[in-house]
Amino acid sequence: MATIAKTLRTIDDPFHELLNADTNADKISAAMRIDNPIEAGPALIPKARYISREYHELEKQHLWSRVWQQAAHEDDFANVGDVVPYDIVDQSYLVVRTGEDEYKAYHNACLHRGRKLRESRARGLEEIRCAFHGWCWELDGTLKQVPCAYDYTDLDREAERLPEVKLGRWGRYIFINPDSDCEPLEAYLGDLSSQFEVFPYTRRYKQAHVSKVIRANWKVVQEAFMESYHVLLTHPQGLTGGANDMCTKYDVFGNYSRAIRTGALDGAGVPDWEPLPDTNAAVLRHPLNGWLYEDAGDGHVRVTTPKGASGLFTAKGKYLEGELKDANQHLCILVGGRKVQGVSLSQGDPLAIDPTDADRLKQKLGTHASARALAAEAFRDSLRDVIPSVADSIPDIELTSQMYLTVFPNFHPWGSFNEINYRFRPNGDNHEECIMEVMMMAPIPDDGDYEPTREIRELGIDDDFVDAERELGGLGPVFNQDTLNMPFVHQGMKASARSHLRLAEYNETKIRHFHKLYDKWVDGDQ
Repeated sequence: MATIAKTLRTIDDPFHELLNADTNADKISAAMRIDNPIEAGPALIPKARYISREYHELEKQHLWSRVWQQAAHEDDFANVGDVVPYDIVDQSYLVVRTGEDEYKAYHNACLHRGRKLRESRARGLEEIRCAFHGWCWELDGTLKQVPCAYDYTDLDREAERLPEVKLGRWGRYIFINPDSDCEPLEAYLGDLSSQFEVFPYTRRYKQAHVSKVIRANWKVVQEAFMESYHVLLTHPQGLTGGANDMCTKYDVFGNYSRAIRTGALDGAGVPDWEPLPDTNAAVLRHPLNGWLYEDAGDGHVRVTTPKGASGLFTAKGKYLEGELKDANQHLCILVGGRKVQGVSLSQGDPLAIDPTDADRLKQKLGTHASARALAAEAFRDSLRDVIPSVADSIPDIELTSQMYLTVFPNFHPWGSFNEINYRFRPNGDNHEECIMEVMMMAPIPDDGDYEPTREIRELGIDDDFVDAERELGGLGPVFNQDTLNMPFVHQGMKASARSHLRLAEYNETKIRHFHKLYDKWVDGDQ
């Protein structure tokens, strides 16, 4: 990975001005005030890392067999004896709850003829028995029973314990590492917990879990969720309230990186347009150029410019007829694709609140309260019913920003009371497909009354994220916008005349940091 030394432009100064104006400025965590930008200079990344089988094999040898990786969550295990398989490339591991607060992880293979011990989750097992010939182990891995034991006269029962892999826990997540010589998980994660002091992950539960297979390398898909740069074209419905391309703060820390998307912070924002037309059809306006996107039925979208030029397109932006012959694919899929009932198509302004609420909150906070302070207080109102013990002390920045972190290589916990968490991994041993997982992690109520999910809603390669409406709500159409790009990114890398990709100096900080660590683990001397 090549770098060029130069001065790096950041948004640290305006971000700290924002923190100093916070309603609860004295409650802002020390970690939130740390500035640690990556070194200056764009990076050139070999495209072979994404599209070549050679790199996939290197990852198997140097990455997945040696690095800490999030494998399960405590909420996956209701009882002692519950088991959860974790598959990565051509390997499989079995995470088992062995006691009230004890977990172990084993290689998921029978020591007799090698069959997987479990290919799916199981509840309340008293033993782990191979379905092929019946060899059986206790939950703690000791050999329990061998059918026809007389036929193994030299069997050393102690040597037939299930081989363990390293296991560690953070924030109720369970991590595994196949490398017996690895550093402890605590050392690997460093001060990650400091990023969640306001509300730690030990106080969150798994409300939903959705997985989907996507036709692209896992790094292609993962990196689409590691920056805000793509919002300009992929999610233009979110460009409101003055938001622009310089409203995300990026920092790097050891084996993890951080982005804090603040919304309106600096810059001129977007133009003002006339109100949307009064129509029963779904309609959106592109906030940058003013083009109207209206649902024309049958999966078609009518697009009209401010000057009156019009065209008809499919829900994936394919031209059908009319004077206008090109359109934004991502707004087409949002307007003409499948929708979530009762959910607005527009992500809207994160600082906007109902006018009635605004009047009430201005009386409470003062007529000169900022839009951010009012939006934060509206969010606090909803949290007071769930976590009253901390709701009043939460800073505005934690309630009006999107803080998303990446723990190398593939785990993405979000902060700032956004429930989204991601995990990305190859789809089995196929380097050209991956599994994207979305876990919704909600606050554990102060009264302790909650019911976590213990199942995964699995979507196939041609399924729609809206199929998981119950789990994801209005996020489904937004994920459809994201995943529209990814197969074309993978295909485009193959078609490119260049041997490398170019990353931005600042807006793609997290991706640059990932590849710096990738250099170390996969291309380095680890």
